[in-house]
Amino acid sequence: MTGRIQGVTPKDYNGRHYRSTLEADTARTLDLLGIPFEYESQRITLLEGFKCPYQKDKVRAITYTPDFIIGPIVIECKGFETPEWLLKKKYLFKYLMENDPDTIFYQIKDSRKSLLKALDSHWSYLGYAIEVSSKKRNHKDWKPVFTKRYESVEESLHDLGLVGKSLGSILKSLTGKSEFVYGYKWKLIKVAL
Repeated sequence: MTGRIQGVTPKDYNGRHYRSTLEADTARTLDLLGIPFEYESQRITLLEGFKCPYQKDKVRAITYTPDFIIGPIVIECKGFETPEWLLKKKYLFKYLMENDPDTIFYQIKDSRKSLLKALDSHWSYLGYAIEVSSKKRNHKDWKPVFTKRYESVEESLHDLGLVGKSLGSILKSLTGKSEFVYGYKWKLIKVAL
């Protein structure tokens, strides 16, 4: 791509320059969760460049640079899909199927809610668990009645009878922005693999 996409604003966060506010917000959310990540650390050649008799200049290679890599997970931040991206995504999927089928790919459009949904079924694979604690009702000093670990937020919602509740509220609790959500304290913890 030769220029900046209209409506996309580059942003600096934590001493690093990100190509968009969505990318910077995703990095901030991953930092708040304590999840290590790589940003634009690899470039994949999807189609090699070649010399073509129909034009003077060499046809440039088609490459892809993942926004975020978290273990085997690739997170691509795209608030708006350009025609160029839609074509490149087809090449990317073909490349991953043929060369790296264990890679898990997610495209997110907003940093918080869709990021949590993308990572939620992979916490244990990444070495994390969701820890949920309840508190005694009307008790000034918080003392947990029970603490339980789950492999995903979705699993905990089912177990606690909270299906359909907002993941955004739980994410605020996981990132330390609110203490109790739906009467429980939520925490992302590192576990031994």
